Amino acid sequence: MNIKQRNIVTAIILSLVTCGIYGIYWVICLAREAVSVKDPADNALLEIILMLFLPFLGFYLAEKKLAEGCAEKGIPHTDNSIIYLVLGLVGLGIVNYCMMQNDLNKLATA
Repeated sequence: MNIKQRNIVTAIILSLVTCGIYGIYWVICLAREAVSVKDPADNALLEIILMLFLPFLGFYLAEKKLAEGCAEKGIPHTDNSIIYLVLGLVGLGIVNYCMMQNDLNKLATA
């Protein structure tokens, strides 16, 4: 479980300044780190592709794996997968980025 702590505000600003290029990199990092909590050997390819083309579904699946991994390891974590799904469907995908990064930051410091 190799999770890097990132500043959420800096990531958002970099995404805006680079016209979304950093946002793509950020999505790849979020997916890989979230899925690695459950299975470090999983490369998260499915989640990455879904996060890029169907973000609501990609974040939902990544959060499910993150929650399952935390439960298996005894790490306290609330499963927010339904919230990710709803936020993605109403067009608030950037909130998903921030929420998942916040959860991963908590795991990185634990």
